Amino acid sequence: MAPRKPRRRILWATFAILLLGATAVGTELVARLFTPPWPAYALRPAPVSLDSVARWHSGMPEIPYVINSWTMRDRERSFNRPADVGFRTAFIGDSFLEGGFTRAPLTARVEGYLVEAGHGDVEAINLGVSGTGPVEYYYRTREVALRLEPDLVVLVFYSGNDVVGQRFPPPASRPWVAELPQPSVLGDIAPHATWHIVNALRLSGAARGGRYAPNERELIADALSKPAAEGLPLIGKMMHRYYFPEVDEAKIHAILARGGERFWSAFRPRRFDREVLQGWILFGLLSWELDEARRALTPEEADAQVSRANIDVTLTWLKGIDALVRGRGKRLLIAVAPVGTVDPEFEGLWSPWGRYYAFTQARGADHRAMVAALGQSGLRFVDLEPDLRGKPGTYRKTDMHWTEVGHEVVAERLAREIAALRPAK
Repeated sequence: MAPRKPRRRILWATFAILLLGATAVGTELVARLFTPPWPAYALRPAPVSLDSVARWHSGMPEIPYVINSWTMRDRERSFNRPADVGFRTAFIGDSFLEGGFTRAPLTARVEGYLVEAGHGDVEAINLGVSGTGPVEYYYRTREVALRLEPDLVVLVFYSGNDVVGQRFPPPASRPWVAELPQPSVLGDIAPHATWHIVNALRLSGAARGGRYAPNERELIADALSKPAAEGLPLIGKMMHRYYFPEVDEAKIHAILARGGERFWSAFRPRRFDREVLQGWILFGLLSWELDEARRALTPEEADAQVSRANIDVTLTWLKGIDALVRGRGKRLLIAVAPVGTVDPEFEGLWSPWGRYYAFTQARGADHRAMVAALGQSGLRFVDLEPDLRGKPGTYRKTDMHWTEVGHEVVAERLAREIAALRPAK
């Protein structure tokens, strides 16, 4: 009678495995019904926030936030190269490519300049996703961009937040779950279910958010609708109540008042390039200005504080992307975007808060260090700083993205780079 127990265990184990497999298959089939089709679910790790769309439309109704069937801010694209496209480029990047708050994303403007130059058969596909960086760029290039068989991959690297601390290559062991298109154990088995789990647990960089006060947007909008003398105390009161209850309200008000009318007028309604003042910006400003251990930096001091290790680590990902692209017989162009310190108007707005502005200065130093490292790497790149430096109104004052003017400057430069790399007809 003894042999029955091992046999029973085997039967129960087999039943458990079959039940688990059936559950996984059933879950994946159900998840597929509520997931965007490929490549949308691999490109967009989190759904477009309705709150974000509301902010995009707020005050600028002429700029609708429209996405294509791939959930990209782009016109409709086909997986296979259209017959009238002689040179195909795929752009990889973050919110600088996604192009929120602007009438047209960078890729659309690049195509426009190429048409003007007689290259109407060049395609510039937008694969820009907010909240992503070099690690995601690598997998997005491998899993999506290269499957489009582009002639050229253009990687827009933003020095403000694309410097990372995780070295390439990625670890051999896969996590149980990760945002797509990064590989994971669950992602290999059930990609559609993985997409939902990542969003439910807010594991995606694009889905994670900061802290917010109740009705924050309405409180700030109400304050900004008033003259500075009336509205600024309201914002100071909100920041004291919800963010800095331990700090005297008069001290908060004094810090915020340093910018004077120039700061207040930056958020007035306008047809385009509408600035949106958000709580996280005010929280960051006050946090830095209240920290006695921080101080303003000179450019030389900022350069001295650069983490060379992080620059070197980030470069390993760029080299990994380049090897990936060259392995498919394609070419890579890295466009390195500087931070807003190159815009005199941006600097003028934030300079009254030297400690807070030191963060942006540090990112400017990262840009200089990355450009220097790329210059010694043998990778093909273009530094966008000379094109943008000294030109006022090229950067948004709040989120440091390009304005309409900034987009045009960069698009014209990249169109020239692409035209130069395109083989003669």
